[in-house]
Amino acid sequence: MSTKAPQHPEQKDLDIGEMYTSTELFFEKNKKAVTIGISAVLLLVLGVLGYKRFIAEPKAEEARNMIWKAQYYFEIDSLDLAMNGDGNFVGLLDIAQNYGSTPSGELAHFYLGTILMQKGDFQGALDHYKEADLEDDVLSVMAVGNQGDALVELGKVDEAIGQFEKAADMVKSDFTTPMFLMKAGVLHQQKGDWKGAARVFGRVAKDFSTTPDAANAKKLAARAEAMAAQG
Repeated sequence: MSTKAPQHPEQKDLDIGEMYTSTELFFEKNKKAVTIGISAVLLLVLGVLGYKRFIAEPKAEEARNMIWKAQYYFEIDSLDLAMNGDGNFVGLLDIAQNYGSTPSGELAHFYLGTILMQKGDFQGALDHYKEADLEDDVLSVMAVGNQGDALVELGKVDEAIGQFEKAADMVKSDFTTPMFLMKAGVLHQQKGDWKGAARVFGRVAKDFSTTPDAANAKKLAARAEAMAAQG
């Protein structure tokens, strides 16, 4: 018995030659549009490569050569000189403003956030931390978590909790994760959100049991759970 499937009258075997012919006809009819599309893609690729080689990379190198003096002043707590420069070298404000898209510019924003926190300009610190999109894992987490510190000072507790928990979850670290979870837990506790406090303190006690915060987190989690049960 034949197992060949019956063909409908309008069905035909696939003809590779016809496929190529159809492709040629399509190209012939749309040659101008296809050519323009390919040219646009090539120009875009060349433009991106050219921008990176002739503009972005030299600018990044220029910023690297500028920031070292500001970093030195930051490290010795000469914060005004770090921010504004010393007449011979530009400061962090200039680097952040003119080279903000470079790695050194992003780092300048981070330093400025830290300086302005010390000076009590919490909104300014928050704004600069938001601009500090850093590639380094630890610094990128700190930039997000430090926004939480600024928000606490500005009285925006719920937003601060969100930033602390976001920072805690960015990179699993025995240093940054429990630190920011503990900060979030304290704020949950101050708000009377005992379930939230128990949750984050419990994470520290369970997932970071070998860290210095673990013992205190265990006690705080137990208390928060008891308070939540009463409520």
